[in-house]
Amino acid sequence: MILEHLYQGEPGAWKIVFRASAEELARALAALEAEAGPAPDGGEEDRLAEAVNRAILAPDGFSTVWAEAVEKAGLQPVSDPDFKLAALNKAEGFRAEAVFFALPPLTLGQYTGFVQPIEPRPIRRLAIELEINQHHGAEERAADAAGKAQLRQQVIAGLYARRCEQARQLAQARLILCLGDQVTGPLPRQLVAEHYFAEQRRFHLSLQAQRVNFDQFLQVRGQTVEQFRAELHANAERRLRSRLGLLLVADKEGLWPSQAEVDAALAAWDDKRDGERTFPANDARKARQKLASQRAEAFVLEHSTLLPPPAQPTIVETA
Repeated sequence: MILEHLYQGEPGAWKIVFRASAEELARALAALEAEAGPAPDGGEEDRLAEAVNRAILAPDGFSTVWAEAVEKAGLQPVSDPDFKLAALNKAEGFRAEAVFFALPPLTLGQYTGFVQPIEPRPIRRLAIELEINQHHGAEERAADAAGKAQLRQQVIAGLYARRCEQARQLAQARLILCLGDQVTGPLPRQLVAEHYFAEQRRFHLSLQAQRVNFDQFLQVRGQTVEQFRAELHANAERRLRSRLGLLLVADKEGLWPSQAEVDAALAAWDDKRDGERTFPANDARKARQKLASQRAEAFVLEHSTLLPPPAQPTIVETA
């Protein structure tokens, strides 16, 4: 495959135009036919499209074009490329474009010294009774008054320990989000939009899990639809800036993994955890950035402060 053009639209938004020869397309078609047999009647167009995808994602396909182009331009891609076929002719090959986002020119401010309190949710008295009935019923029935009181305190302590751990994880996530406030500079509008829609999907899945409809949510929050969308958009951009900020922290602190560590991560790739593989250069990019982001997150947490939770839980009668 041959690179024709690499150019930037708005800051951080890039497009690669490339082409493949008829020989490359023929090899991909032959490999498909060896696996699935000849294309059915009327299915040649679909088979050609499959061959294009196979040729692009082959180890010796677009991966080499991509790696050379981004290295020459000094880019750090932060998204999978989105392919679009521009021209296809069995006798001549095909021409296609790949749109992707790279780290835009951002400025990183403070990335240490953040403070976030650990704030466990109150424990409902009903939750205490349910825990006792479900897991300690026989023990409670056999205990005297002092034993019942001691058991109740043990149950409360266990519930509170779990609430504290949940609150600690939430506080860590919020602390990392603080990094997003320290990352300034332009972001590609389409990349922000993609993160907004992802945030929207997470929100609606959360509502479904809680069996709450959107109108009820707005009523409890005292928000209009427009106010909610503006808040969600701001949160999505903040989360995106935080994610990109971790890569900037990795640069500042020299936290990027070695090639051997990247190779080990690729060998241990799990589709459920890491997503489907794409092509070698992009998979390596994702593995490298994941390791660097994890190290940067650990660095930020280590150099920030989580305020401890109250020594005793708050117990309430109702939710």
